[in-house]
Formats: sequence, C-alpha cells, structure tokens
Amino acid sequence: MLEYQLKYVKNTEEIAKLSDFYSGIGDGYDAWLAGRQQAAQKIRALRQENVQLLEDGLFKTLDELYDASPEVIADLEEFSDALMDWQINLDIGVYVTIHDALLRVYRLRRDREAMIRELYKLGMGLFYQNRIVDGIDKDLVRQYHFQNEMVFTEAGSYLKYFASMEKEETKGYIIRSLANIAIASHDLKRKVAASSRVLQIVQDDYYRNLAPGLPWDAFLRKTNQQMSANRAILSKGGLTSDDLAAVLESCHEVFTPEVTKSDPNIRWLWPYYEMEYTCGFVDLETTMERLEKLIDLYPYDQLDYSGLYANVQLPIYYGTLMRDNPSTNNDTGYIRFLDHAYRKMMQALKAVPVGEMDDFYYYLVRLVISDFFELPGTDVITYREVIAPLMKRLAGNLYIRSRKTGKIMKTLTAAALEENIGFFDDIPWAAEITDPKEKKEALLSYAEDAGLYHDFGLIKMNLTRISQTRNLFDEEYQRMTLHTVSGYEDLNKRASTEKWADIALGHQKWYDGTDGYPDIYKRLGSPYRQMTDIAAVAAWLTDEWEDREELHDLNMPDTKSTAGSRTEDMIKEACDSEHTRFSPLITQFLADQKVTDLVAEILQGDTECYYKELFEGVQG
Repeated sequence: MLEYQLKYVKNTEEIAKLSDFYSGIGDGYDAWLAGRQQAAQKIRALRQENVQLLEDGLFKTLDELYDASPEVIADLEEFSDALMDWQINLDIGVYVTIHDALLRVYRLRRDREAMIRELYKLGMGLFYQNRIVDGIDKDLVRQYHFQNEMVFTEAGSYLKYFASMEKEETKGYIIRSLANIAIASHDLKRKVAASSRVLQIVQDDYYRNLAPGLPWDAFLRKTNQQMSANRAILSKGGLTSDDLAAVLESCHEVFTPEVTKSDPNIRWLWPYYEMEYTCGFVDLETTMERLEKLIDLYPYDQLDYSGLYANVQLPIYYGTLMRDNPSTNNDTGYIRFLDHAYRKMMQALKAVPVGEMDDFYYYLVRLVISDFFELPGTDVITYREVIAPLMKRLAGNLYIRSRKTGKIMKTLTAAALEENIGFFDDIPWAAEITDPKEKKEALLSYAEDAGLYHDFGLIKMNLTRISQTRNLFDEEYQRMTLHTVSGYEDLNKRASTEKWADIALGHQKWYDGTDGYPDIYKRLGSPYRQMTDIAAVAAWLTDEWEDREELHDLNMPDTKSTAGSRTEDMIKEACDSEHTRFSPLITQFLADQKVTDLVAEILQGDTECYYKELFEGVQG
C-alpha cells in the first residue's frame, strides 16, 4: 500500500479503538471521563487528517484511474481489503467506492474476468452497506436491495462463458455471485429460484470438471443452508411443488445431520423445530415448549455464537410466535416466560464487551429493535425499557446529544405553555388533561423524552464510527436520511413509545415542506406537529453547535466569548429561517432574551452530567 493508504488504515483503526465509548470504565468515573474527552479530541484530529488523505490521495487516484498502472490498482485492492474484513468492517464506504471505480475501468478496458471479480466484490460491499437499512419499509429501500441483486445477477450471467474463463478463481466468483442473488433479494420466491439454480449447478459434473479446484462440496453445503433459511415460505401459498420440494430437501440436508447428534447445534436445531411447526407436523404448544428449553440452554454470559443465538435471537422468535398466535397472549405461563426470556436477552446484550461488538452482534441489535413484541397490559418488559439501556450502551455520543436536544425542547415547550397552556392541545392525550399544572408537567416531561428519541433510528444504523472516521459519502447520506422512517416505524409499533414516533419522523422536514426529509411526513396530518416543530429547531441547534464546535476546536481553544458569539449567530440563523425551515410560532420564543439565555446555557453547558448518567447506567 501507498503511504496515504497505510496512514488512513492506521488512523481508522485508532479511531475504532478510541470510539469504544466505555473503554477504561473500570478505572473509575474521573479517569474514564478524562479518557473520553481526550479520545474525542484525538478522533477530531484523526478525522480531519483522514478527510485530507482521501481528498489528496484516493479521490485524485480514482480521477486518473483509467490510465493507472497495475501497481496502482494492486495498491487500491490491498487498501480496500484492509478496510473490509467481513467482521469489523473498518470502512465499507471506501471499499465500495474503490470497487465501483475499478469496475468502471475494467468495463472500459473490456477485461471480462476482472469485471466479474469486481462485480462480486462490489456486491459484497453493497450487501454489508445495506445492513443499515435493514428493518425499514421495503418499498423505501427497494432500490438499494435491487441494485445489490443486479450486481450479483450481472456477475452470475457470465455462467454462459464458464468454460472459456482462464482463471478458476473467476469461475468461483461466478458461482458465488449466483448464490448471493438470494442474500441480496428480499423476495422469497426469487430467493428460492436463485438457490434452486445454484443447487443444480454445484451438483453438475459438467461444471465440477471445468473447475476441479473449487470447493464444490462447501458450495453445496452453504447453498443448502441458504435454501433452508427460506423455510418461512412453506406456510405461504403460490408456490410450485418443485419450490416446496427444493426447500424441504435442503432443510432435510441441513437439519437432519444435526438433530440426530447427541449434542446438536442449536443454530440448526431450532430451525428444524420451526420447520416441523410450519409444516403442521408439531403443534404450537410443543413448539413453544421446545423453544423455552433452548432459550434456557445457555447462561446469559455465554457470548459465543451459540450463546448469543440462544439468548437473543430465540427470545425474539418466542415473542414472534406469541404475536402471531394471539391465543397465547392471555396465558400466564407464556407471559411469564416471555418476560424472563426478554430480561435474559438484555443481560446478554449488555454483557458483550464493546470491543467485541461485531457484525453478528449488530445484526442481533437490529433484530431486537425491529422485531421486539410488546405485550401491553402485562408485567412483561416494555419496548421503552429495552431501548433505553440499548441506547446508552451502543450510542453514548448520540445519547448525550439527544439529551441536550431534549433540554432545549423542554425550554421551548415551557415558553409555549407560558404563552398558551393549550398550545399542544391538538395532541389528544394533552387535550384530555384539564389541570394546568398537571398538563405542564406532562408536556415538559414528554418534550424532554421526545428529544431523547428524536434520532432513535440512528441506533439501528450504527453509523457513528464511520461519521467519526470521515464525511459520509452521498450514498451513505441518502441511506442515513431513512433514520427518520426507521425510528418512526419502530417507535410507532409499540404502545410504550408510539407517542414519540411523529417527532422521529418529522424533525428533519422543513416547516414549509420545500426541503428536508422524509417525503412521507405530512405536517398538517400530525397532531404532534407543534412538538415536531420544536424538535426541528432544537435538533438543528444541537447539531450545528457540535459541527461548529468541532471546526473551532481543531483550530483554537474555545472561550466563553467565542462560544457566546457562535450561539448568537446560530439563533439568528434559526430565526432568519422562520416560515421556511422553521415554524414562526416556535422561533418567536427565541426573541425572548430569557429563553435565548437558557438555550445558550444548554448549548454551552458542560456535558459531564450526561456522562455521569451513562457511567452510572453501565455500572448498574
């Protein structure tokens, strides 16, 4: 690798270590806080250097890539590999950028074998990059999955040239791409069709004889595993007998060897039980009992793959079974076990050291956030009780920023209520509160929590380290904007959090609707629009303060006077954007010097109290 590439990798690895928010927490609060503050300063400096390294090194090279020598391309390949290890994934965005550029070059050069290799690598990069949009309304993210599917499909289409390919490695990329159409697609029928085709190919002696060095038996085993993952389709209509037979045959190949062992792998034992239930061979009661035994098979602090599967993934499946079978929702035995399983799940998630939170861990987190089944009217742990500690554990910086946003929202809400106690009476539950004191207390508490959850959708995306490493690329930014929809969908599904859903959805949309995101937020259709208007102002002030503070601190130490001037400029900008970006009903409160002073105090104030909350939360 070249010097700038080595430096970028080193910086990125260091940022990954520094971004471990709870590193050194065992040394006590004072030492941990000092370490966090020092880490933040180092991250800012490394990030600025990384931005410059990409600008002067990578982007310049990519602009001149068509005429690049084999040595330059080899360096780029090695650079991208160093950033993408399929587990930690230091920088997926740079990996995708490099292989997208190389693909374009090889298209122009008409180098077919190189194109196939780059299509495969680009497809894998897009697959991991698209993890951040998992769990979001499929219609809104269809374009990303379709792009990924088409990249693999194009690489697989070169199967017709299989015999003429010189390199066995290229033939392997064709087979793997054909198999990966199934992982990129979100359509069950297409998944089945893709896996069926690959199963035929990998068992065909014609292809095996053309590339005897390829791991054909491994291809067969993994494709059967991939096909068995489509077992949910067994309970759906519209399938051909061949499709059903193909799925069942793969399930037999994968599960039977495991379930006949004296110590079967839980990873395949539960799918076997699920398949039996789906096909009607075993009743619900037996399936629930089996699942309960598997969930209790491992202690919560067994943190290997099997332990996390049993302690996190299986409790979510248990809740899904209860959701899909309402008759279980009144059974005290099932209710008690659900609560037990969920609490054990939370113990397991919190037991994983931050440095070991790999791709599988974040897959589990996304599963919990997306699929958690809340059972209102019972003592079962609620969604809010689940997400609050997860937010602290996984997104310390986001928690601090959101708490600050919540404080500003509380201040602006107080100003609105002082002018008109019925200011928020479009909200049904607020209108029902007749006592002014009680109404004020309820709305102030609500506003502060609304600030805490306004960016909730970012937790599932896990973009913090990337944004600490460099600026987000356009493709990443477009995916990131969907955090508003993600947060809305997840909060709105559960009774304990639904009242914050509209704030999560609409806080980035402009007041006049001409800009911002998402398009699906319709201000006049939301009873929470006034509070969402407040969130828009508060979130902008908090984000702007962070951005400007970072730029300032990279150049000179901050002072009370410069911080005050910066705050005044920001508040003026917010007021100047009334009627367009921000509601004039909200910005008018910033004209009150008392309110402005309170907002300035929050922005400029020491964040130590929030660090204390995080420290005590983790220690507890």
